[in-house]
Parts: sequence; C-alpha cells; structure tokens
Amino acid sequence: MMRYILFILTLFLCLPLMAISAQTDDSKPDAQVIQMDTRLRLRDAPSFSSGTLGALDPGTDLTLIGRTVDSNWLYIRTNDGLVGWTNAAYLIVNIDLANLSVTTDLTTLAHPLHMAAKVAENIRAIYAHGQELGNRAGVFSKVGDSITVAPNMLHPIGEGLYDLGDYQYLQGVIDYFSLTTVHAGNSFTNTSAAAGSGWTTDAVLKSKYANPNLCLPDESALLCEYRLTKPAYALIMFGTNDVAHLTVKTYAYNMGLIVKASIENGVIPIISTIPVRVGYEDQVIAFNEALVKVARRYNVPLWEFGGAMQDLPNGGLAPDGTHPSIPPKGYKGSADFRANNLYYGYVIRNLTALQMLDAVVLAVENN
Repeated sequence: MMRYILFILTLFLCLPLMAISAQTDDSKPDAQVIQMDTRLRLRDAPSFSSGTLGALDPGTDLTLIGRTVDSNWLYIRTNDGLVGWTNAAYLIVNIDLANLSVTTDLTTLAHPLHMAAKVAENIRAIYAHGQELGNRAGVFSKVGDSITVAPNMLHPIGEGLYDLGDYQYLQGVIDYFSLTTVHAGNSFTNTSAAAGSGWTTDAVLKSKYANPNLCLPDESALLCEYRLTKPAYALIMFGTNDVAHLTVKTYAYNMGLIVKASIENGVIPIISTIPVRVGYEDQVIAFNEALVKVARRYNVPLWEFGGAMQDLPNGGLAPDGTHPSIPPKGYKGSADFRANNLYYGYVIRNLTALQMLDAVVLAVENN
C-alpha cells in the first residue's frame, strides 16, 4: 500500500541509496542500456512524468541499487556516479531482480530527502528575497480549501500530539517551525487567512473572499495571509473544489498566479497535487497533470499528496468521497506515524507535509 508514499516527494527529490545486491555473474554489469536510436532519460522518480537528471548512451553499464515493487522501474548508478531511475523496459538486466532491494517502502522514507539541484537553487533565491522583505525564517502558511482548514491538518503537531514512529528525523523540522510565534500559536496551529471551506483557486485570489476584519480593502486572501504572517514557506493545495467548477485551463492559470504571487512576496510555494474525488476521477487526473507543469514552469517543489493517497484503503478518503479519512483516534491520532496508523488520509497528509517542509528547509540551508 505504501508504493506511492515515496512517490509523493520524488518528483523533485533524490532518494537515499539502498543496499546493492550481489551480481549473479561477475563478468557482466548488473544491467546495460539497450541499443536504440536515442539516449535513455535518467529520471528523478519512478515515473515517465518525473524530472530528467540526464541521459544515458545505448550500451551504458549500470549498477542496480533498487527497484519499485513491480520491478517496472529500477534505481541505478552509472560508472561515473550518476544516480536515478530508469524504466526496466529499456535495460538488459543480468541479475535476479527479486534479490534487489525495494526502494518504495517505508524504510526509504525514514531518512531525510533532498531537493533536485535546479529546484533547490531556485528556492534559495526565493528565500533570500523573502528575507530582504522581512519574511520570517521559521514560519510557514497554509493555503487551501477545507482539506487544509480541517483541524486534523497539522494542528495536532503544533500541540505536541504526535508520534514519529520510524520518522524520528522529522523532529528537527517540527522544532524548527514550533519556535516562532505565529499570532496565538505556531505555524502548525495557525488559522490561515488564505484557507477556506469550499474555496477554489478563484477564491483565494479575490478580495471578496478575504476576511474584512483582517484584510485591507481590495486585498486578496492570499496576499492578506502573506502580509499578516510573513512566512518564508507556504503549503498550497487547491483543486478538490475546482474540479467541479473550473476548467483545467482556468485552474492552471490560477495556480500560476498563486505561485507567481508567492515568489514575488519571497514565499517558497510548496504546491500539492490533489487526491481523487469520487465522481470527478478524470478531472482530478487532468488537474494534477496541469499542476505538474506549473511546478516545472516555476521550478518549485511539488508535493505529491495525491499520489500518496492512491494505495490507501478507499483511496485515503472519508465516506463522503471528498475529504481525507480520519484515523480511529480522530484528532489525537492524525499525527501518529507508527506503521499501523498509516492507512488514513489525514495521517498521510501530515506526514508528507512534514517531509516536504523538511526537504525544503534542508535545501534552503544548503545542507
């Protein structure tokens, strides 16, 4: 079930290496690129839609490091040290893949992840600009609809109601964002001016949806939140409501405006794909494809939350077919990351949010 939990971050991340299996024939490399008329793309995630790290010549010798559960994608290292993912269909494999470590399980994610170089370079520039504008280093904003507004989203972490299980490395990012006061609490517990139930991308960009008690006349809810909170980072997810009201073209345009406004205000936008919504399955696929293009156009981190939900029971959804499912312990269990609790939508939402924040902060600090 955890196949996609790794994928949520890999569109713009490089994963830690797993142990290399022994070759069955020492006279041959683990694998070779097949003979073809073009070079084989080396990708930063096990997906044809993921970023490209480089290209491999036909006949290139490869060391196999890991594989996906179905062995359709292989994690490889070239002789000159280049590491990434390739599709197995384009390789001549000389070893038994059953003996190769699976890199799409929880053990891989129990270690810090790292941003791809191009994205890391870009977000460091955004961060530096934000510091010049007076943004606060240890602060993030939440931007989105009811899935973001829900108290299960990050609030328990801000109150100390969490169990990291095998993800102890995330304690550092929790501490980092807990030290700076945001209004009456911290970034995890803050009520955002840029999040509202039923909101679409249109809503957060328009002043008529902004809180008149907090926001300036003609100020959008997004810019109001950024002015009030002065964050260095923003977790952004829209689309669950957009699929029922907007075209893909309008959604992509609006998301571009949100990302651009964030960058101009020195806020690093971490944009999230959306989980399936019952009755709008085809639209969700199209919207997520558009979101990938927006992330690439602006070189910003993509939070693949939608992919992380796919293999959960009922797609990680509650009985309403729209919102993430809640664990048996409710609010108090929404940030319990022990293995037996990783079957619920809000648990995965919180875990993956922390992983994205951790990876982005590490990239900003160039560590």
